[in-house]
Order: sequence, then structure tokens, then C-alpha cells
Amino acid sequence: MYKLLLADRDKEELQGISWLLSKYSFPITNIHLTNQVTDMLAMLENELPDILCIELDMISEDKWEMVKSFIHQYSGRVIAITAEATFERAMQAMSLKAVDLWVKPLSPSRMKHAIQLAIGNLAVNRKKKVETDLGQVVRYESLFMDDQVPHPYPVYLLEAEQRETLTDLRTFIQQFDFDYKPSVFSTHDCIILVFHHDFPAPLKQAQRFLREWRHMEASSIAIAVHTDKEDSLHQIYMKLLRIMETTFFIGYGQVLPSGELQDWVEIDPFLTVEEQRNWVFMLDEGQGDKLKSWLYDAFFDMQAPYPEPGLLRTRLTSILAQIRRFMFRKGITDQESESYYKKIFEIILYSPVLYRIVQELVLFIHYLFQTVKEQHMYAKADVVEAAIGYMENHYSDATLSLTDVADHVDRSSSYLSHILTKKYHQSFREMLVYFRLQKAKELLGATDESIQNIAVAVGFRNPNYFSRVFKSHTGLTPREWRLQ
Repeated sequence: MYKLLLADRDKEELQGISWLLSKYSFPITNIHLTNQVTDMLAMLENELPDILCIELDMISEDKWEMVKSFIHQYSGRVIAITAEATFERAMQAMSLKAVDLWVKPLSPSRMKHAIQLAIGNLAVNRKKKVETDLGQVVRYESLFMDDQVPHPYPVYLLEAEQRETLTDLRTFIQQFDFDYKPSVFSTHDCIILVFHHDFPAPLKQAQRFLREWRHMEASSIAIAVHTDKEDSLHQIYMKLLRIMETTFFIGYGQVLPSGELQDWVEIDPFLTVEEQRNWVFMLDEGQGDKLKSWLYDAFFDMQAPYPEPGLLRTRLTSILAQIRRFMFRKGITDQESESYYKKIFEIILYSPVLYRIVQELVLFIHYLFQTVKEQHMYAKADVVEAAIGYMENHYSDATLSLTDVADHVDRSSSYLSHILTKKYHQSFREMLVYFRLQKAKELLGATDESIQNIAVAVGFRNPNYFSRVFKSHTGLTPREWRLQ
């Protein structure tokens, strides 16, 4: 005897179909009716109907993939119903592997024939089960809430480098020849396969899946595999998500055993003062090869255990901030460059693989250097900003003079002194002292260097003179500043 679930928005249509089916001698003991998608999903999961008659028009486009997954998971045979005899509805019925597609108004003879066909094709060994050997139903909730019940069988988590690949991946899963068919659960960015039997070599099966996928598709996926028998499904899911994060470093096209999970290592995500100074210098000097080498050395030689990916994204945005300042110094503010900058910022935040981010960053730097070269922006850049940038980069030079800065921006000393005073109401000497004292404050607060060494590092030959200047501007001696 079989169970049947009818799902249609029209309550009168539901009653009519139910009445008609009751007039025939079908081996159907229970007929459940619903006109709501949410109720239908609950009945699918709880009742496990042998036959589902569902109106396709009641399913919104944004819920289609999720509903289809439930139907494949929990129903036996499917009969589709529609009021729209369109190609799209026919394709949806085919994707559900429907026995028939009923078009309203319904034909009693066609309905009878379809139900007879569905019942004739039903077999116990082809009915989709979601019960484990322990007699428990695997539900979505088990992934997200810890019921502390061990799941003793393998679990796969599949993730695609490009999320739009997930639809094709679900179809491939349905067609793949698994040793045992798993339960399939989908989220917005991954697919979880929960097996209900032990089978030999789960890693080898995952590798075979990956090989066959590569033959069919060009897009990359990764498969995380869990085989420990003591964890609950929630614990397994969290472990697999965590091991999947290593694709940020090693890329996709991998099978990742969850047993290789390691803790993240701590790093400082921000550039040091010295690193900032080096970046400013290399950018201003147009040293593309050195910048490329710096990035490759910093990000391509990483070995496990890795730092947390979010911290590396923060470090990359710190580098992008230096590039942004370079753009301002060189007057690169055209719409194309601004759009490119925003694109790189998005890539840093959301690109799933580190080496692709670094490659895009290198290409962006090359683009900026080419822009400066082709448009002669060194000559056109704002003289004041260029002068300030040079002062910020060379303040530690005790011999730095107005003439040196004027030569750098290709202006006379008198002209540069005039425009600095006009724009900032400070002389060149006052601005240079300001930069040196600001840097001294940073070093006093962040390091244990002696005051004498700090004085020299920020461009003062005489430590006593440095202390007098420092106190005249701050009201405190360097030592008092450090201790406050």
C-alpha cells in the first residue's frame, strides 16, 4: 500500500482530485492534501510519500532549487501539474523525473493512467530513503544544530570556485554512480552529501567523482571528506567548512581529508612602518618587478598551518591603501582607474583563492604604472602633494632641504616654499619638523628604542636638540611622552 501527497494552490482542485482517486481501486491508503509550499515540504520530510502530485506553478523561482532538492530527497514517484503548457514547465517536470505532466483542466482518464503507471513502477529498493541504520531521519537541522548523536558514516562537502556552478553540480551528483546513494543537502554556497552506509575508500570515491567532473565541466570544485565515526552531523559540517577554507591557499580541484585540519596561526594583518615606507618608495620609483617579487614572497610561499584567511584579506587591503595613496599622489582619478580600483577591492574581499587575488593586484599595479607613463602624470600630478609625499618618504634624512624637495618636483625652491605656505600656512621647515615629530611619537609609543636612536631615525643629528624641539611642540619631553 502506498501514500500519496497532493500539492495545489486551488483547494477545490485538491478536493476534486482526491475524490476522483478515491473512486478507483488504487492501493493507496493515505492521501495528504496541502495548498502551501511550506506545508508540502514538511509533509515530504515527515510522511515520505510514495507518490507526489505537485502543481509547478505554486513554486516561486527563488525557491525552485531548494524545493527540487526536497522532492528528489523525500518522494518516490512524481506527477507534475500545471496551468501553463509551456516549455519551461515541461523542463521543470523533466528535472523532477516526473511520470507525467498534467495540464489543467485535468483529464480523468489521463490521471488514472499516470497513477497506475507510478504505482506499477514503484519498488521498495528504488524508494529514496533518508533513514540511517539507527532509524533516524537526517534533516537539514542536524547540520546547523548539534544533536550530539554520532553519525558513523562518511560525509562529503562540495564547494565550487564559482557559485553559479552549483546547479550543474547538483545535476551531476544525481547522475554519478556512488557506491551507495547519499542524502543531498544544499546551501547557498555548498552541497553536503550524507551517506548512510560504510563503504571502502571514501577518499578514492571522492577522487573518482572529481576526475569525472573534470571530464564533464571546466569549472573547479573541491571536496572535503569526513570519515570519523564519533562526530555528530553538526560537528562534521563545521569541520568540513573549516577544512574547505584552506582552498583559499591551495586552490580548488582538491580532495581534502578532514583529518588534516589544523588551527590557524596568528599574524599581524597590517603593514609595519618599514613595509609602508618600502611600498611608498617602490611605487613612486615605478619598481614593478620588485613589487611583484614582494607580493610573491609574502603570499605564495605559505605552508600549513596557515593564517586565518580574513587576516590575509585585511593585509591585502592595507597594501591596497598604499596603492590608493599612490593614485592620489600621481593624480590618477579618471573613471576607468576608479572602477578598476573598486574591482580590485571587491576581488580582495570576495575572491575565493589567494593566488588569483595577488595576480589581479600585480596586474592593477602594472596598469597604474602604464597609465602614469602614457599620460605623463608625473609632470601633471599636484606639486604640493608630490612634495609632501617626498618629505614623508625622506624625513629621516638629516640633510633633507627645501632644494632637494624642489628638485624632486621640478620646481624652484622659492616657488615651492610659496605654494606650501599658501596652502598649509606653514613653512617648509615647520612641515618637515611636524613629519619628524609625528614619526617620533609613533616610535616612542610602539618601540623600546632609545631616545637617541629615535632622534637619529627621524632626522635629528643631535638628541638634545631633538628633545628641546619635541618639548616645545608637545609640552613634554620624549621620555615623559613615552611614560604617559
